[in-house]
Amino acid sequence: MKNEEKKVIYWAVISLVFFLLVNWLMTLDFMRLDRRVLLSEAVRVTIIAGVFYLATILLAYLKMKISYYLMAVVVAIYTVGFVGMLATMFTGSSANIIVKLVMAALSAFGIIVNFYWFILAFKLRAIFQRESLEKRLNKNKQLKK
Repeated sequence: MKNEEKKVIYWAVISLVFFLLVNWLMTLDFMRLDRRVLLSEAVRVTIIAGVFYLATILLAYLKMKISYYLMAVVVAIYTVGFVGMLATMFTGSSANIIVKLVMAALSAFGIIVNFYWFILAFKLRAIFQRESLEKRLNKNKQLKK
């Protein structure tokens, strides 16, 4: 596995961990949400996020190039989740401003991690495209001999 592929997977795991951290923090009482997040909802979200991320990571380890496209969809979905958590804290919470700012910072950091993941994924895509082009060129050279 290429170093670039390892980086993409590593940052996907960081994205998942941060999402789950913020998600579980949202269940705490001091968040004072207008609509409290139930423990069962947090467990369900954890399972779904884990399955989505781990399935795409497994596909990446199996060298299926489509896995990175699927992972991009997952990361995009959970980026929207971070934005939703951020909005919820400022529009649906009566917590003090310190709690709101800490949650905003955590959500913003999660969004930054996800954008960094996309930068790494686009670099990896360029590497895959270059390798594919080189293979075709070498194959054409061999056919001409």
